[in-house]
Amino acid sequence: MTSKIKIPRKTKLATSAEVVNSIDDLLMQIFLCLPVKSLMCFKLVSKRWKSLITSPDFRLLRNPDPSAAVGLFYPVRKRCEFEYIHFDFKAPINPPFRKLNFPEEDSECFWISQSCNGLLVCCGSKGYMYKGSCYVYNPTTNCSTKLPLPGVMNGVPENVYGVNLAFDPAKSPLYKVVCVRDSEFAHGLFQIEIGIYSSETRTWQFCGEPFAAMVNFDKGVYWNGAIHWLGIGEGESLYFNIDNQVLDKMPMLPLRYHRNSRSDYFFGQSCGHLHFIETPCSTIQFDVYEMKRDYSEWFVKYQVNLTPVVAANREMIWGHINPMGWYNLVFSVFTVVRGEHEEDAFLVLQSPKKIIRYNLVRKTFESLSKFEDEVVRASLRYPGTSGFEYIKSLCCV
Repeated sequence: MTSKIKIPRKTKLATSAEVVNSIDDLLMQIFLCLPVKSLMCFKLVSKRWKSLITSPDFRLLRNPDPSAAVGLFYPVRKRCEFEYIHFDFKAPINPPFRKLNFPEEDSECFWISQSCNGLLVCCGSKGYMYKGSCYVYNPTTNCSTKLPLPGVMNGVPENVYGVNLAFDPAKSPLYKVVCVRDSEFAHGLFQIEIGIYSSETRTWQFCGEPFAAMVNFDKGVYWNGAIHWLGIGEGESLYFNIDNQVLDKMPMLPLRYHRNSRSDYFFGQSCGHLHFIETPCSTIQFDVYEMKRDYSEWFVKYQVNLTPVVAANREMIWGHINPMGWYNLVFSVFTVVRGEHEEDAFLVLQSPKKIIRYNLVRKTFESLSKFEDEVVRASLRYPGTSGFEYIKSLCCV
């Protein structure tokens, strides 16, 4: 007699679910190998594909924390234009950008105030206070959202001194915005308001008491769960912890020269490391400082000697060697980039004729880009500015 084996319906359902899950896992692995432009197209294939590509799990797998910058946006002479420089000078593929495409609305008046783990804060006016619109912009996806700044009267934010982004994709797909403005409760003091943004929630709330400060709130750097600001003149540097909502002081900056001397500074973070560099025009050697995570001190992470760089790029020398034996140099530090390995760390330098990549461990250097037009002798094409790092991100703004 032939016997028939009955398969329970539960088993069939479980098997079907496993098959579906295995297909999703396979699709995820395929998507991880694709360039960003292809992913943007594949989001339109179906709701299921869009859900996989935009999921927090996929975004984290695609851009593990911490993610290293792959390029830099820097301002050109024409107002509100930002060109792009790719860090991998040996890459055979075309770079993802040539110039930055801002949102179409009010595009002529936009400027970048901050780069934070793949997102940019773009504002509609440049100066001591914010008077125009502000956007959070993802250059990878070319998507943006407008920030409804607090304290708005007749469409214009009242005395907003800084708009800073706090975004850590390893912790949350959401970002927070820290706004520093005049206090409504005490004349002559500042007040911090923090905004928590998602597609569902857009709210502002006051944080802490009004306070006095001599700080450049326009140049905030997000690191270690906090926004950091450098002091102006004799002012103390501050940081604001996002989770604890506590404002505190940073250790004194490791300045070798007087605060009022003609010096340039770099202040920024890369791959979980906060850096500070003082680069006066009269030195060919300088240190790259790093802040300890417990805020106990700044320490020297790298020592830089630009002698071989200057020897190969004589346009960096201005005048003669000064009485102390130093060159008067013309250069600036665009950014410090850390990588997965220690030997991957490098500086991006600007000279009068080109942009240079200088390896901080191997002490080697290469030209990333040459300027097509000539600049005035002994001057920089982009004086008094730092670049804004580009990190690939699929974050939804």
